[in-house]
Amino acid sequence: MRQHGKKRYAPVGKVLAAVIGVLGIFWLAASNPTSASDPPAVKRVVVPAPPPPVSVYDTLESGETLAELLADHGFDGPAIHQVTQVVRDVKNPRTLRPGVVARFTGPASSNPESVLLLVSADSLLELVLRDTSWSASVRTVPVTIDTLRLAGLIDSSLWFATLSGEVDKLGDGEFQEYVYDMADNVFGWKVDFTRDIRRGDAFRVAIERERRPDGSVRVHRFIAIELANRGRRYQAIPFTRPGGHREYFDGEGSALRGTFLRYPVDFRVTSSFSRRRYHPILKVRRPHLGTDYGAPRGTPVKATAAGTVTRAGTWGGYGRMVEIRHARGITTRYAHLSRIGVRQGAFVEQGDLIGRVGSTGLSTSAHLHYEFLVNGAQRNPATIDLPSAPALEAEFTQEFVGVRDQALAQLDMVALPVLPAEPRVAAVVAD
Repeated sequence: MRQHGKKRYAPVGKVLAAVIGVLGIFWLAASNPTSASDPPAVKRVVVPAPPPPVSVYDTLESGETLAELLADHGFDGPAIHQVTQVVRDVKNPRTLRPGVVARFTGPASSNPESVLLLVSADSLLELVLRDTSWSASVRTVPVTIDTLRLAGLIDSSLWFATLSGEVDKLGDGEFQEYVYDMADNVFGWKVDFTRDIRRGDAFRVAIERERRPDGSVRVHRFIAIELANRGRRYQAIPFTRPGGHREYFDGEGSALRGTFLRYPVDFRVTSSFSRRRYHPILKVRRPHLGTDYGAPRGTPVKATAAGTVTRAGTWGGYGRMVEIRHARGITTRYAHLSRIGVRQGAFVEQGDLIGRVGSTGLSTSAHLHYEFLVNGAQRNPATIDLPSAPALEAEFTQEFVGVRDQALAQLDMVALPVLPAEPRVAAVVAD
């Protein structure tokens, strides 16, 4: 018999299970509309890249200030004030000279966000905008270090030698700098490069260089040099004593440096030491007990050795003249100067600037008259045996030998050139 008025309900657990199952099916369908065998779809979103920064170059003109240069490139008054203030923390803006190259970098449609100033060949001033503030810093131009090996065969002078070795690495005018350094600072006490160089002389040299990004040389240091001059061989090995200065020694450890420079200016001899020379003004023959160096007016004159200035003023036919007293009874004089750069009683070191070439006194043109006196008597500085500096101390010998051997190994990578043998002409025998 059926019962009326009473509903029957499914168990609660079964109902919940059914509902969850249906919802699960819809969720799977929504999250994975394709079939299980299809690979998942990848949605690609293209985000446009910002335009690259733009760099503009400019040069500080004569009479132009940093503030004016900044204004030309979109900087307003407050920004210019802030930039010049931070620059003063690292460098005085007024010391920026005409010709300074500036690089302005920033978005194409906005003001620069960084400025780079090439203050000198070795110094960069960098300005950077971070948020709303500018900062300034000075950094050194980066350099690369390399080794250059050259050899030269001399025809008329060292300056016009025929070069071999790594010649392709040389920049314009670079070799001439090395020649002056070799002549003045390395072999200047042993060889008179204006008189002693002969055809067939030769040299080879290894040089360490610091090169800037533009290829120019910031600093050079000789590793080793060998010079063949009139049948003699000279070697130069740089060595620095602990706490001392860099000096040059030969292969045995003897100093190349003399206590006197051979010449006080880097120019040619125009009149040598003579006991009987015709004087162009007095029109008579009389002793010329010194050496004249032809040089342009204003050329720097160097003290040939350390000593005390005993005269600094005008003295008869010498015109403006400086006299220096040295050790061992030696005195040197520098005459016809246009300007004097020292005072009587001052002590000067070898190579110090003491005056400039002129034509004062009995002189017909700009030149330096140089005298070398021993115990009050003039002597010829070109022929006198000038004293050398002390040899290397025994305590440094072992260290020097190691430096020397490594340096000479660099020279072995380039051959010392020699003149080709003259062709022999067979004798003609008459019938």
